[in-house]
Amino acid sequence: MRCPPPARGRSRGLLTERLAEVDIPVYLGGEWFNVPLHLPGLFNAWEALARNPNVRMAVLGEHSLPWPWESMHIEALAWFDHWLKGRDTGILEGPAIRYWLPGAEQWRTADSWPPPATHTALALNADGSLTADERSGERNYATDGANTMPAQLSWTSDPLPEDLDMVGHPELRLTATSTTTDTAWILLLQDVGPDGTSIDVTQGWLRAAMRQIDEDASETGRPVLPMRERVPVPPGEPVEYRIPLVANARRFRHGHRIRLILTSDDTRKDFRPMLLFSHAPVGMAGVNTVHSGSRLLLPILDCE
Repeated sequence: MRCPPPARGRSRGLLTERLAEVDIPVYLGGEWFNVPLHLPGLFNAWEALARNPNVRMAVLGEHSLPWPWESMHIEALAWFDHWLKGRDTGILEGPAIRYWLPGAEQWRTADSWPPPATHTALALNADGSLTADERSGERNYATDGANTMPAQLSWTSDPLPEDLDMVGHPELRLTATSTTTDTAWILLLQDVGPDGTSIDVTQGWLRAAMRQIDEDASETGRPVLPMRERVPVPPGEPVEYRIPLVANARRFRHGHRIRLILTSDDTRKDFRPMLLFSHAPVGMAGVNTVHSGSRLLLPILDCE
């Protein structure tokens, strides 16, 4: 008998939905840095397998999972010995989720994904700052870099007064105006150290004309975008967007800064996408204006 789809009603594609029919034990593995390729599918699979009681998940640090049979050799042997040979390997002991927390450089566990967190809102201010309080105004950039305007914008927080543990699904609530009927929104979230060096944490992407949201299926940090109909952007009018960033984990340490970069073309030499996965440009030359009413929502772990 075919099982019903996952309870949250998300549309993730026919093949992913069919994972709800799987009742054999499943061990999922991924790594945080594989943002543009495999990482989104890891969490979609976890959600689709929600009714399967024998699912475990591990998320490793950067460059930790080139091949599962190399990086997770111990886990694989313990998993197969338990289920195929009936040995008590302890693989089912403890919480169902184990993940590495970059920045803290330590392992964490969770009973569910995402773990309990509260989304903290940071305003994209007109002065380029990223703060809890809004400093009203707007900023512009060119979508083709063909004039004197910048081709990307960035917003950076003040040095953090304490460690912040971000684990889960970030989202950008963007209020923006475009001079064209379509554009691309390409996001890069970074951790900036006291010496100015930056580490890429995660990315997000949205084609502006594919912005429609299934509000009933969405939640904070996890907007559902059916992407079945192209709706032209009204030139010169402010539009509200909900742009998901790929789920991730990071301890932003005391004294570090949080930076968000926004562009519409990630093929330029001055923008380096994660794992060098870029997109074909939309091809419409124009100007995008970002309003300070925009908010970056970061899932900060609740205090234990």
